Amino acid sequence: MAGAEMKLRRIEVKDFRKLGHVVIDDLGDGLNVIVGDNEAGKSTLLAALRAALFERHRVGGAAAAAMQPYNQSVRPEVALEFERDGAIWNLRKAFCQRQEAQLSGNGERYTGDAVEDKLAEMFGFTPSSSGGTKPQEHHGVFGLLWVEQGMSHRQLGIGAGRNHLASALEREIGQVTGGERGRALLSAAEARRDQFWDKRGNPRGDFKSLAGKIEDDRQQLADMNRQMAEHDERVNRLAGIQNILARYQRDDTLEVLRKRAAAAREAFAAVSGLEEALRAAESSAERAKLRHEASVARNATRQKLIADLAADLGASESARLAREEASATLARLDAVAAQAATRLDKMVEAERAATARLRGMEQALARRQAAQAVARLTGQLKLAEEADEARRKALALVQGATLTAEDLAALEKLERGVEQARMRLEAASVRITLHPSAGQAAQVGGKPVGAELSLSRDTTLVLEGFGEIGIHPGGGTEELARAADQSAQALESALRRLGLADIAAARAALRQQDTARAEVKTHGATVAALAPNGIEALRQELVRNALLAEGGEAQAVEPADIEAARRASVEIEAQLRGAEVELRERRNAVEAARRELAVLDERVSVAETRCARLREELASARATADDRLLDEEVERERQAFQAANEARDAARAALAGADPEAKQIALKQAEQSEREIEADIRRLDVEKREIEAALRALGKDGLGEQLALLEGQITAAEAKLKSVALEAEAAKLLHTTLADAQRETKDRWLAPVRERSAPYLRLIQADSDIVLHDETFEIEQLVRNGVAEPFGALSVGAREQIAVITRIALADILREAGQEACIVLDDALVNTDEARLERMHLVLGKAAQNQQVLILTCRERDFLQLGAPIRRM
Repeated sequence: MAGAEMKLRRIEVKDFRKLGHVVIDDLGDGLNVIVGDNEAGKSTLLAALRAALFERHRVGGAAAAAMQPYNQSVRPEVALEFERDGAIWNLRKAFCQRQEAQLSGNGERYTGDAVEDKLAEMFGFTPSSSGGTKPQEHHGVFGLLWVEQGMSHRQLGIGAGRNHLASALEREIGQVTGGERGRALLSAAEARRDQFWDKRGNPRGDFKSLAGKIEDDRQQLADMNRQMAEHDERVNRLAGIQNILARYQRDDTLEVLRKRAAAAREAFAAVSGLEEALRAAESSAERAKLRHEASVARNATRQKLIADLAADLGASESARLAREEASATLARLDAVAAQAATRLDKMVEAERAATARLRGMEQALARRQAAQAVARLTGQLKLAEEADEARRKALALVQGATLTAEDLAALEKLERGVEQARMRLEAASVRITLHPSAGQAAQVGGKPVGAELSLSRDTTLVLEGFGEIGIHPGGGTEELARAADQSAQALESALRRLGLADIAAARAALRQQDTARAEVKTHGATVAALAPNGIEALRQELVRNALLAEGGEAQAVEPADIEAARRASVEIEAQLRGAEVELRERRNAVEAARRELAVLDERVSVAETRCARLREELASARATADDRLLDEEVERERQAFQAANEARDAARAALAGADPEAKQIALKQAEQSEREIEADIRRLDVEKREIEAALRALGKDGLGEQLALLEGQITAAEAKLKSVALEAEAAKLLHTTLADAQRETKDRWLAPVRERSAPYLRLIQADSDIVLHDETFEIEQLVRNGVAEPFGALSVGAREQIAVITRIALADILREAGQEACIVLDDALVNTDEARLERMHLVLGKAAQNQQVLILTCRERDFLQLGAPIRRM
């Protein structure tokens, strides 16, 4: 059937968060695109829309503070015009200061708290009892259909709209789950099952307690059996310890090991003397080695000094020859560099001449272009000055105006007060209708009156041919008359204060101000277009061009002539750069040759100095000891080192024959055996006493009686548990069977969702289906080509597309079931690729055939091809 449709037609927001004053009107039936840049307040517009419908106008605390602009204390206002079932309704709410609520439409009018009650009745939501509202708890189906920024790819968050959706499904397909009796039966089976099992299928209540008691008794039985086993093990261990201690005592094991250790210590002491002799021989051999190495080093130093002198003499001669060759190279490079410098000077002169010719041609062309610009700028300046003069006049009118929209609102309020006071006075006044005969007249205060009188004060009515009639209206009219007079005086006083004759004059003055403001804006735009940098800048540009156009002879210079001159100048400049590079390279080569010659000079000087020093060192060394004496010292020290090595080897052989390692190992083993046996005897004795004490405390006979009693208790409890377990399994089976049956019927329960979503899904993904949870109606899976994929495992873009399609399908169901249907998407489809976005445009277009869809976006280009009206914030 046709549903109750709610369509937004106009949204006006004032001083709400970051929005100063925004109006979105002419909203159509189908698709509507509202565009705003980042931070322009699209999400704030949706928040204002929610506040108008769902927040109480008297809301306070954090909810009210969140509506205020940052660091301001103003009066947030939201006004909506919407169509419902063909009737136009107007809603206006003001928050925080001078709180106010008004709702009118379909011949009805509500104010204050009655507005909140009517809205809740119309749209089927639950108002918050205190504080701000939450979409999933208090906004009904609009919590599902109005999607905030960044939420389009998440779960639907049906919340309080679940009951509306369930009602819509039941209305369409009827009771498919057994009706109330079926649900009651399943509920009873679930209650019976829950007596035995928790939500995870684990035992609970008496069933759990009985099973737990048996488990505890079994654990206790296991503990007691373990204690019996430990008792037997301790008895066996005690017997083993006693046997070991008896064997140690019988064999006198400890004394035998002590004697063995003493003998090993005596044998090891005999080796110490041989080790001392070896250390002395090794020390003598080391000293002989050092003396031999010192003599070899002294002889090697002498031979190195002789070789260094010979090498330096050769190096000195080579350096001298290289210096002579480098000097000749430097002279040749100097001559080449001088020729390059001459060529560079000629190129510099040519480059200067070409530059001067080009500059003269450019100046001539610039003068001609400046003359053309003077004519254009003169006309432009005149138009700009005229527009600026008009703008100044309009601005003066705006700045001189003292009347404000608030003043007009105050006057209109006073006017309404006068009218209301007059109406109340008229309602309380005495009405008299006169029907005189024979042309007779009536007078009040000496003045004739008409055929009908309305009297609010005590009055004397004079009738010709009759006399006087005293008329006294009922009580309260005097007070109403005074109130009417006061209201009229207040209005006249306000008009005098503002210098106005009446309210019509005030409205005309305000319209004149608005017109002046529009002219200020229009003329300002004209000035900005003609003089983007200001009129003074335009005037200075005209003066600069006039000055540039003056002076110099007019030459017939064309851009082509300048271009030819510029190419010639560039060519000459390139040749000049080449000449500069060549000269730089030549001079670098001269400088390198000069540095090379200086290095060779230094090398010759250093070589000669080193040769002289080495000659002096060799002569001084030979004066102390000649070369032959050094050779004899080396041979003598070699023989002494050889003799010391032979003595060391003899001492080492004597020590090795005594086998010191074997004696050391034998001593270590004997001492270790003695310590181990002593420790083992002490340890076994301590363990023996501990086991004897434990056995005395345990008491074997009492433990056996406890075991028998506990085994009887466990047998009885297990029999009872078996009976209870059968009952518990039966309860679980009954609930499972009923739940399976209900689950089968719930395929029909969600069939309308599949049917409504299928046409939309085909536009983006053929052979696919959406699976919802049968209780929460949240998206569980997407089935594609027979493969079920969890909703949470899909990409962000895919989740976004599926969630939007599901909302549209549910909106179709709700609309056809008589529920309100209007979809708002704030920056949805931001994660959708280009190809899928085109397909989603088809989805939105199809959805708009049945219901109104508002898209809030900062990406206008993405929605141009929708063919929908675009409103810009």
